[in-house]
Amino acid sequence: MKKVFLLSLFYFAIVGCFGSSPGGGNNTDDPACQLKQLTEKKPGYPYDLQTYPQVLEVLTADCSGGACHDPGVRSFTVFPDAEQGNCNYNKTFNSFADFVDFNSAEQSVILLKVSSEAENHPLRYQAGDTKLDTLRGYVTDAVQTCQNDSCNTTTPGSAQSTFDYAVFQAQIQPILDNTGGGVGCSSTSTGCHGASGGVSGFVLNREPARDSTEMEDNFREVQEEVDFAGTDQRDIINKGSDNHAGFSFSAAEVQTIRDWIEAADSVTPGGDPPGCAPLDGFSVAVFRDEIMPILNGDVDLNDRNRRITGCTSPACHGNSNRGPGTLKLVASDEAQTNLQNLVCFVDLHNPSASQILACPLDDGRCVFGRHPGQEIFFGGSDLNYQRVLSYLYGARANASPLDFAFFVRRINPIFDDVNAVEGGAQGRTCAETQACHGVQVAGAAAPNGSNFPIIPNAADVARLTENYLSAANFVSFLSPDQSSLFLYPTNEIASLDNPLATGLDHPGGEDFAVDSAQAQAILAWAAGLRTSAEGFQTNWLVAGDFAASDLNDRPIIDETTMTPRILDSAFGAQFNAGQWDGLFGAQKAVDLHEVFPRAVSNGRIGYAVAYVLNTTPVAIEAEIQVTSPNAIKVYAGAGSSQSQDGNVNVSVTLPPFAQDKKMTRIAIKLFQRADDNGFEFTARFIDSRNVNNSLNDELVIKLSPEGGI
Repeated sequence: MKKVFLLSLFYFAIVGCFGSSPGGGNNTDDPACQLKQLTEKKPGYPYDLQTYPQVLEVLTADCSGGACHDPGVRSFTVFPDAEQGNCNYNKTFNSFADFVDFNSAEQSVILLKVSSEAENHPLRYQAGDTKLDTLRGYVTDAVQTCQNDSCNTTTPGSAQSTFDYAVFQAQIQPILDNTGGGVGCSSTSTGCHGASGGVSGFVLNREPARDSTEMEDNFREVQEEVDFAGTDQRDIINKGSDNHAGFSFSAAEVQTIRDWIEAADSVTPGGDPPGCAPLDGFSVAVFRDEIMPILNGDVDLNDRNRRITGCTSPACHGNSNRGPGTLKLVASDEAQTNLQNLVCFVDLHNPSASQILACPLDDGRCVFGRHPGQEIFFGGSDLNYQRVLSYLYGARANASPLDFAFFVRRINPIFDDVNAVEGGAQGRTCAETQACHGVQVAGAAAPNGSNFPIIPNAADVARLTENYLSAANFVSFLSPDQSSLFLYPTNEIASLDNPLATGLDHPGGEDFAVDSAQAQAILAWAAGLRTSAEGFQTNWLVAGDFAASDLNDRPIIDETTMTPRILDSAFGAQFNAGQWDGLFGAQKAVDLHEVFPRAVSNGRIGYAVAYVLNTTPVAIEAEIQVTSPNAIKVYAGAGSSQSQDGNVNVSVTLPPFAQDKKMTRIAIKLFQRADDNGFEFTARFIDSRNVNNSLNDELVIKLSPEGGI
């Protein structure tokens, strides 16, 4: 019996996402049939659903029937036909949960009403009654679980609440204290909601001090009485407007409360709700056409012949009346509305830790604990997961493993290259503005109707960044060869051998072959820059050269703190127009003479900088082995070492990506003497704990100090 019961509970939690409702008139798409939970840890949390049948047995035996708590009689409702597997089973549970006080189990209305000291209640259990013990034990266990997890704590004004706490204190609390000619909802008189004896499970502190714990308690309590659609008769507006306890809110008070609720249910004109990622970095069109079909269940990239109900089911996230701090995705809403809701669960500093990914993965980083719908994404190989992650990477250049410098020098030029389109046969580029992807201004729609606009001949950082973000939307970091940026121009999109292929030709045909330099550059960028199989780092940001007579000569650059990006000023460098630039090599030796070619009559200095991201969940104790014919100095994180003979080993701890979102800077300073044979170095990453283990797949290299996984 226990196993069947657990399976039925999980069915209730996920039926709206993966199947149809059971028969017998049971409408599990009705939000009222879904189990309440204080957080999304698990269905019914923090109550123990395995022992709930014992509680239900007490309730149906003693509280239902006639004028007691049958439907429509009182706010606490016990459905006589409640049994495992039907909607009324859950509705009775939800009603019971409404009358529990998570600040004090013994003050829960459900217990106070049936205690031997209760007044004017027809049912009173005497001390020692096993039925009272059953109810008290169930409530106490839930309250203790909640308090251990701080599950009932909503910090006013935090991302977990979209209600305006300042407005609550200034406008809503005075109404609660003074409505009805000064009586107020918070009155301690019989039948009111004062803290000393609030009725119906709705308990308010009277005239709490500003910013006090009591004020915060009221703030949370009132939120529990809000129904955004205003259809629930327990909703604070409906209940307080119907000659409630002899008085009603005035029209002005109703309007004040309604304005506060409506503001919480929408993005205000001033910007996104607190804690939400900025919306301006996301493409609404890509979200509408690429992401929403996955969330709706219309498209399953793992099996294009399969259809599921999806996350937008009313039983899952498709209920617009879900409370604050929860994800709402309603299929009938505009794409921008759903996107505004989704970005509140995105971490642009650490995209893979975003709640929109961690929770459906049933990952431990989900702040709600267990996802009620269980595991929706099955891991990094899940193509639906990969597509959503790619979309997040496309929102911000500084929160992506995709390197901006490599994009500037190796990817963006492809868009403006006539020879990148059928070897020049068409005489046009991908960024052509008549019928291809070219647009004159950021945000414009591509003339070919795609969601991939490109600004032609972008040369400044602003325009290059727009193109970078546009391209990043179509790159799959975890499966580079399934990136749309690769599949379409190679026309591999038409080959059903590819999991993400549509079987339809690229409208522009095959622009370049899968083994072409352009295709290989796209694959290298999509995978994130890596060290070689032997651990050699060959991609660097470089600046130079500077006249010098010694390794420790100090040019204008502060080498101990510099964190350059491509096109930044190098303050007096003689080459690259005095800017930092990218040097991307296939050989393990990094030749600075290639970018700073001149005869050396005296000494000169050059710099190479890269930033390293550990992609694993554990710290790596790394050693960087640098060799050169020149005098060298190496900075690795906070440490440094130098040598006149060109051999330096530096140890550095690379923190796990989830622990420290900052990249680890590696900076190399070379001093070429007049008689040095070359101006070059090699840099190899190995595991300090196993010198035979080169570090390659564990690391992602970027040429800017910001990054994320």
